Amino acid sequence: MPGEWKTIGAARKTGFPRTARIFGTVMTAATVLLATAWAPVSAEDSAEDLGQSDVKIVGTHPSGSPQGTPTPDAKVSPQHTTDATTSGPTRAPRLGGWRRLRLGHGRASRQTCPPGSIICVENSLPGSPPSEWDVPGAGSPTITGYATQMSVNAGQTQQFKVNAPSITSYRIDIYRVGYYSGLGARKIATVNPSVPLPQSQPACLNDTATGLVDCDNWSVSASWAVPADAVSGVYLANFVRTDGTSGVSQNIFVVRNDARNSDILVQTSDATWQAYNTYGGNSLYKGLPVGRAFKVSYNRPVITRAGWPETYFFNAEYPMIRWLESNSYDVSYTSSVDTVTSGSQLLNHKVFFSSGHAEYWSSEMRDNVVNAKNKGVSIAFFTGNEMFWKTRWESSIAPSATPNRTLVCYKETVANMKIDPSPTWTGTWRDPRFAQPPNGGYPENALTGTLFMINGNVNNAITVPAEYAPMRLWRNTSVANLQPGQVATFPNGTLGYEWDEAPDNDFAPAGLVLLSRTTLASPNKFLLDFGATYGAGVATHSLVLYRDPSGAYVFGAGTIQWSWGLDAVHDRPGTPTDIRMQQATVNLLADMRVQPATLQAGLVPATPSADTSPPTSTITTPSSGASVPGGTTVTISGTASDTGGGVVAGVEVSVDGGTTWHRATGRTNWQYAWTTTSNQGPVTIQSRAVDDIGNVQRTPASRSATVNAGCPCSIWSPDTVPATITKDDRQPVELGVRFRVRTPGYISGIRFYKGPLNTGTHVGSLWTNTGQLLAQATFTDETASGWQQVSFSTPVPVNNDVTYVASYHTNTGNYSVNRDYFVTQYSNGLITGLADGADGGNGLYTYSKTSTFPTSTYRASNAWVDVVYSQATTLWDESATPDVIAQPDNKAVTLGVKFQSSVSGAIRGIRFYKSTQNTGVHVGSLWTTDGQLLASVTFTNETPSGWQQALFSTPVNVTPGTTYIASYFTPTGFYALNRDYFTTQYSRGPLTAPSSTASGGNGVYTYAGTNTFPTATYRASNYWVDVLFDPAQIQAAARRALRYGVDRAYGNPGPQSVPHSLPHSLPGRRPAAPYAPAPLARRIGRPQHGTARAPMLERLPYLVSGPVKDRKGHRARPRSITRSR
Repeated sequence: MPGEWKTIGAARKTGFPRTARIFGTVMTAATVLLATAWAPVSAEDSAEDLGQSDVKIVGTHPSGSPQGTPTPDAKVSPQHTTDATTSGPTRAPRLGGWRRLRLGHGRASRQTCPPGSIICVENSLPGSPPSEWDVPGAGSPTITGYATQMSVNAGQTQQFKVNAPSITSYRIDIYRVGYYSGLGARKIATVNPSVPLPQSQPACLNDTATGLVDCDNWSVSASWAVPADAVSGVYLANFVRTDGTSGVSQNIFVVRNDARNSDILVQTSDATWQAYNTYGGNSLYKGLPVGRAFKVSYNRPVITRAGWPETYFFNAEYPMIRWLESNSYDVSYTSSVDTVTSGSQLLNHKVFFSSGHAEYWSSEMRDNVVNAKNKGVSIAFFTGNEMFWKTRWESSIAPSATPNRTLVCYKETVANMKIDPSPTWTGTWRDPRFAQPPNGGYPENALTGTLFMINGNVNNAITVPAEYAPMRLWRNTSVANLQPGQVATFPNGTLGYEWDEAPDNDFAPAGLVLLSRTTLASPNKFLLDFGATYGAGVATHSLVLYRDPSGAYVFGAGTIQWSWGLDAVHDRPGTPTDIRMQQATVNLLADMRVQPATLQAGLVPATPSADTSPPTSTITTPSSGASVPGGTTVTISGTASDTGGGVVAGVEVSVDGGTTWHRATGRTNWQYAWTTTSNQGPVTIQSRAVDDIGNVQRTPASRSATVNAGCPCSIWSPDTVPATITKDDRQPVELGVRFRVRTPGYISGIRFYKGPLNTGTHVGSLWTNTGQLLAQATFTDETASGWQQVSFSTPVPVNNDVTYVASYHTNTGNYSVNRDYFVTQYSNGLITGLADGADGGNGLYTYSKTSTFPTSTYRASNAWVDVVYSQATTLWDESATPDVIAQPDNKAVTLGVKFQSSVSGAIRGIRFYKSTQNTGVHVGSLWTTDGQLLASVTFTNETPSGWQQALFSTPVNVTPGTTYIASYFTPTGFYALNRDYFTTQYSRGPLTAPSSTASGGNGVYTYAGTNTFPTATYRASNYWVDVLFDPAQIQAAARRALRYGVDRAYGNPGPQSVPHSLPHSLPGRRPAAPYAPAPLARRIGRPQHGTARAPMLERLPYLVSGPVKDRKGHRARPRSITRSR
């Protein structure tokens, strides 16, 4: 949970303390097990056990929306949930997970354990009932204390400092946390005070300048000589009154065993516990000097469980430990402080575990974990919001000056300046504004693979669509059997209480494998900047895996509460365990070369992967040596395959010779949306595939291309020369080419290559693939040879991925030709000459004295016919798809969007996204905001689904800065839909759809049986209506190009060229951040990639991505926010 923050309408609850007690009622272990085995939760217990202080409100839609609003789909996937906290009872909720235990759910005391399994033997010993050891919230204020060391090695002595000034008798009970037949802990020892009682402790030291509260000036009260054979673990010290008055409090410490090289080393998230610890009145979230402290001390009792149970040990770390030890994994334990001071210890283990809420990391912690990874130690991040704040360490301010007892974090990102007096940056790791990598501007996903984006508290569910079913992680689970269109949904809470995305940025590890996808909208918890501001947005969570060159695996869960799916006993209300998540964890650890000594019922042993053979990829588009239009978005595509026993998990693409790589969409057939720069010159395009165990293609596929000045553009550059300039064939003939475009636009003319003997009259034509003539023009002012061009009287609209035929007629023959050219396609990434056999033959001809549709082919010949193409300017590109393709509402309705242009120009037509059920005659319209109809058109030649477009008979000029409404009428409903889309404005190039608030409601509709001006709004919905816009300067440039030849568009831009300040096909954008962050040094000179994307992608370099992650039209949608102090 990041630093101090505010959101309009969604303030974090800070009222009654939310304490938590795991098991409440005092019973013997046997009585509890028998009495509660699979017992239903009573009405009385429901309010208590399921919690009143943390309420999940599922987003249920009204059965009938007011004013005839289009009825929301109750079955929309993924579900949008709103999570709120309410002021609950001061009494802590008991955990519902205990009620789901039953005798035999885990293993009872084992009769035998595998030889050498220390954890199995330990957990076979009798446990202690939770009624004995579990302490709710902060415990009793009459007796408090802490361990003087966060960890001790077996055989060392742990000391305790206890503040109990009026108590004449107490003891310290020591428990080890584990499984213990489900009881969760075992009593190890009882320690009595070593000083006369009562013992008075002085007031804690207090540094008012930093807010540091340090109780190291307390005297030692008791000591425990840790047995040399003590089993490493997380230990509880319970300070228990024995003077006739009840009262107990608790402190946690770690017992290490530095001599035992266990398979797994589990790190506690103690730095985060201390960050939230308000003992003495201050924490990194509360108190002095600026509403928060800059430093916090380990020399304090810890009361985090009282105010922030979600961030404490018993929320997510405890169930992870229970599950690991219930399966007798070979584990030992360490603390965050040990990761700082004893990094070499990590090298003695196969796997390093970080679980729970590991939000605070210092440079030493990160460096030591990276070093372990580089030396072959696998890393498992079962965390979310991990490694968010960068910290440093200082000694105690007491005379003892005990080192590494003070955690320092000035949260300079929130301060918006460098305020830590040390040279060390202590803001978020990702913030590049005041420090350079590795001190700052070093996003955490470079190590973890994921990046925090959704703030707490949320109670979401991880989802795994069928496309991920073949991934190795899901073997031996029902996920592996998902059929196309199916989605596996894990329990609520497993995606929470805070979670991450897996951004495709310059820091993402090579070969990052995505193993799931969950896309959710948040009205107020989406991170909008480097770590200070939260608002509305849409985020996509993914489980991730990558393989380091050392051979180590790194797994990132990107969620704090993965462990809720492993064990149901934890603080705060939860849901039952999930055997799919349990088995997936067994699978993951097996691939990390770690096996359990025993295994819970229902789980099966997993065989580690033996696959070391990487997959391969090939590039098919653009063609080798192609001239690629600059200043636009072109498609790089190809194929990939794996023969090493796994499956292709993804493909990465580089357009800078391998310096940076970005994620393509698709796997065996993949594509990447490359936004080219306006800088002309040669480019090396590369691709590399990765399989589901993280093997990365060793030698990337490579292809060269040249970036030209941009569109208007053609398939071939003007310096392209045919192999045969003049074919000795003197018959009149129509010669043609089959082609497709990647984005909607206009064909304004025809080109062909002319040899010196190809004289006479030439006629250029554009046809549909079935022979319908769309436009025709006679060439004039021809040169003696070379490329010739003619323009149509009116540009012809063309749609993406639809086949057309361009041709020209010569009455003297002697044409130019290359034989066997279209054996494979030829593409510049924007326009593609199809391979022979793709939607018909290519290299078309028909002998005729007059112009006619060419139908014959011979040896896939290229007769060098080309087109002049200009892209249309639209709000959304072709990769954008709605959340809801077909809203189940069958009423006739007109749906619209309000928009503006920042430049003058003309609206040529209307677009909308169509579902297969959205049938009937559709009418597109353009209106003023007061309802004046400016133009209308009926859609024809529609495809069954996807983007449709229709042109007005006459383009409509629009005034910059003036709001208009584009709409379409459907008689059958079943329209496309995204709720809460226009909570803030959305922009792409010169076009902007204003926010619903700023425009008096955006996402407009009216129910009526005929085309009607839309006026009603509901939840700022996007109904996916769009326009075809031609900026005036683009139009003028196109006319110049047509008049003076397409060479002008390819050549030196000059003062008459298309102005690249109007990126009509560049990514969509949200409003700028409250401040403008400086670009990361690593990004200087790098081409920008991507299609329409979230606001952070434009202003936060660490998030700038490659192509759209999932070909969905999701965009972050910031809402009203105020900056934190």
